[in-house]
Order: sequence, then C-alpha cells, then structure tokens
Amino acid sequence: MERSRSTSPTLFREDAATPDIESAPTSVPPSQIDLSAGPDNEKEPEKRDIESDAGAWLCVFASMLFLISSYGFMNSLGTIQSHLTLNELSGYSVSQVGWISGTYLFLSLIFNFQIGSILDRYGPQILGPIAAAFSTVTFLLLAECTQYWHFILCLGLFGSIGSGIGAVTAIGVIGKLFTRRRGLAMGIAVMGTSLGGIIYPMMLRATFGKLGWAWSMRLVALVIACITSLGVLCYLPFRRLTEGQQTVQKPQSFSLDLSAFKSLSFVVTALGICMVEFVNYGISGLLPTIARGAGFSTEDGYTLLSILGACSCLGRFSIGFVGDKVGPFNAMITTMFVILVFISSIFIPFSTTSASLMYTFTALWGYCSGSFYVLSPLCTGKTCEPQDYARYFGRSLLLGKWLVLCRRL
Repeated sequence: MERSRSTSPTLFREDAATPDIESAPTSVPPSQIDLSAGPDNEKEPEKRDIESDAGAWLCVFASMLFLISSYGFMNSLGTIQSHLTLNELSGYSVSQVGWISGTYLFLSLIFNFQIGSILDRYGPQILGPIAAAFSTVTFLLLAECTQYWHFILCLGLFGSIGSGIGAVTAIGVIGKLFTRRRGLAMGIAVMGTSLGGIIYPMMLRATFGKLGWAWSMRLVALVIACITSLGVLCYLPFRRLTEGQQTVQKPQSFSLDLSAFKSLSFVVTALGICMVEFVNYGISGLLPTIARGAGFSTEDGYTLLSILGACSCLGRFSIGFVGDKVGPFNAMITTMFVILVFISSIFIPFSTTSASLMYTFTALWGYCSGSFYVLSPLCTGKTCEPQDYARYFGRSLLLGKWLVLCRRL
C-alpha cells in the first residue's frame, strides 16, 4: 500500500502534460456522468406539459370569449336578416337582404387569409385588441344605418374584419397550444359560438320591440366590448407558454404563401370543410326565414335560433371530446351520416307543415352541426405541424368563403 501511494504522485506528474480528456474520467465518477446531455438530447430537459398549465386553459377561455363575438354573431345573422326584412329594409326582397349577411360571411375570413401567418409570428397579443376594436365599432356604426348600402358597408365590409380576425385568432391559439387534448380544448372554446347563438337572439328579441334598432345595436356593442376586453387579458399567458415554440420556423414576411396547397391531404381536407360550411351556414342562417315562410310567427324564428344554439353547445363539447378518442375524421364522417338521415326523414318532408317537427329538426341539427366548428379545425390540424397550424387554418377558410358567397348568387 505504501508503495502504491508513493508512486501515484509520480505517475500523476508524468501524466500531467497529457490532454485533459485523458484525466477527465478519473475526476468525474461514472455515476455522475449525464448520458442524456448529448447534442441529440440537449432540448429534452426543456420539454414541459403545456396542456396541463392553467395558463393554457385561460387562453381557451379567452378563445371562447372571442368566438362569442365572432362566430357567435354569425350564428345569429338570421335574427338580423329577419328583422331587417320586416322593418328597415322592408322594400327589399329576402334575397337582396341576404346579400348583407352573405357578404359579411364571405369577407369575414377571406380578408384574413394572411391572419394565420401574423398569428404565427406575433401571437394574439396584437390581433386580439384589433379584433375587439373593430367588432365594437361595427355595432356602433350599425346603430346609425338606415339605407341598404349603409348595412353593406358597415356589417358586410367593416364588420367582417373584426369578426374574421377574432375567429382565426381564437381557433389558431388552440391549435398552437394543444395537441393531445386539442379536441377537448377546441370543444370548450367553440362553445362560445353556441353561447353567442343563444345570447344574441334572446337579447335582440327583447330589445327590438322596446328599444328599437339603434339602441339594440349599441347594447350589443357594449356586450362585445366587455367580453373581448376580458379575452385580451386572458391571452396574456400565451407568450410565456410558447416561448420555446415561437423560435421554430417563423414566417419571414407577410407575402402570399400558398405552400399549404402543395399538401394533397390538406387540399382534400379543405375541400371537405368547404362543403360542410356551405350547408351549415345555409341552414343555420335561414332558419327564421324558413319558419316565417312556412307560416310560423317571428317569435317562433327567434325560438328556433335559441334551440339551435343550446343544442349546438352540447354537441361541440361532447363530439369534440369524442374526436380525441376516435379521431376527427371518423367523428366527422359519422356525424354527416346522421345528419343525412334526419334531413331526409324530417326536414325535407315535414319542416313546413309541423311546428313540433321543425323544433325537433332544429335540436338535432344544432347538436350535430355544432360539431363542425370543432371537427373542422381538428381535421385541418392533422395535415400540419402545431407551429404552422394558424397559417394552415387560415388557408383552409379561403375556399369555404367562396362557396358561401356563391350561395347568395
């Protein structure tokens, strides 16, 4: 032992001139060597479960609020169209008045073809306040409208900007934050569309007769200002949650980017979503007009929209959750088959002769069609990476809005 102790310093001095890499194993115990610290695994410790963070679910709540003011009002266009046809624009045909809502639906998202790219770059902190401002001012301007062209400009053109930005931002945020629980998160967020479909018809039903058109629109502006302001505040955690993701493949400019259409799976999915939107907006938006044409009262038309919104709210949450389990495409195909059955058996033969069957159809349609708002974004998400989701979702809306406009021709 003494001999080994006396020779070890000599050996150490002799080896002192050798590179440090030779002496490193003797200075670090093998148990302390981190084998996961290689170049292939250096990002591994930074991974975190964003979907379990309370801030992510606060962003879901913010998306729900913005969808109340955007898609929620889109679901209530039938109320506005029915009122204008009977009052302010009684000298125009239903088809002519329908151009107002058709223009609004078309421009609401066609203008926002590039909004997804802006969202990928800057997040909702920039787009949220812009959407809130445009949406609020729209209804303040609508309160002053008296002529046909006033409504085209204020609702069809100006209103579509705020509504479109709010909708794309709300859906895009969910796609960027969630993957594993995307169906559940999307289902909760798009419940805002259903809530808007309940809130606006009931509120306008009570205020049109008592307050008139102008003050009804001002009241809607106040409601939208409150909920969108709260939504902007709830989006504050988004930057913290996506700090690591935003460095991945940021768009370098806002030039027209059609690279998404190079993907065959995306193109086919987008075309399918177009067909779904064509039918969805057609039936939902014209329910009050269909009811009035069949001899039902105006009050029945408002009631139908409330039933539609309530049942749609349930469908969005439940079918969105199922979409996480069985896959969004499987859920979408099954839902469309069910819709085909009850449209053929209830709506076409009996909707203009029986009020009870009209209510039954509205409830079934609301439950099933509500899932489209959840499943369409989920299907789009299967064709791209999470960091590109907002851009792909914005592109998928391009084709659908052309069909919405064609429906008005």
